[in-house]
Amino acid sequence: MGGGAVAGSGAVGSGAVGGAAGSAAARHVGPGSTAVGHAAVGGAVSGDAGDGGVAATAADPVALAVLEETAEYLGAGLSDLINLFQPERILIGGWAGLQLGSRFLPAVRAHAVSYALRHPAERVTIELGALGPDAVTVGAAILPLADFFARGGRRPGAGPGPGSGDTPPPAWRAALEERAPR
Repeated sequence: MGGGAVAGSGAVGSGAVGGAAGSAAARHVGPGSTAVGHAAVGGAVSGDAGDGGVAATAADPVALAVLEETAEYLGAGLSDLINLFQPERILIGGWAGLQLGSRFLPAVRAHAVSYALRHPAERVTIELGALGPDAVTVGAAILPLADFFARGGRRPGAGPGPGSGDTPPPAWRAALEERAPR
């Protein structure tokens, strides 16, 4: 249930689930059977995105055990983020989030809340992202626009725009300029 990483946005990168699920699969099927373990996880995530991987996991108890263990690890990892950053909302997306989210999101939520401190856990919601597989692309496309709008719609290095007067820079910009290494 990895998500896309967008620099500076607080998003956590994907790939955590793919590697964790493969390692868990190797533990469940035994040493020397890593390919079988990866095939079990691959079969679980190759179901239709609409069924949340339920059809594939219902027939394969090893894959189901691997994915349930992965949901616990993901919940434990999210609890660390909840304790450290106290976010209001965590969105899970990406390929694994789309295919497995509806089936395993309740387990991830339960584990995250059980491992997190009570105060921050009461204030966070964990949901599936709505941008689908294009979440990383959309986030990357927003970065230049956010920079453009932060400059008030002006090009880099351009002075104040027509009619804007000699307004001082915002306080946050002055604070950043003071902290910048010289």
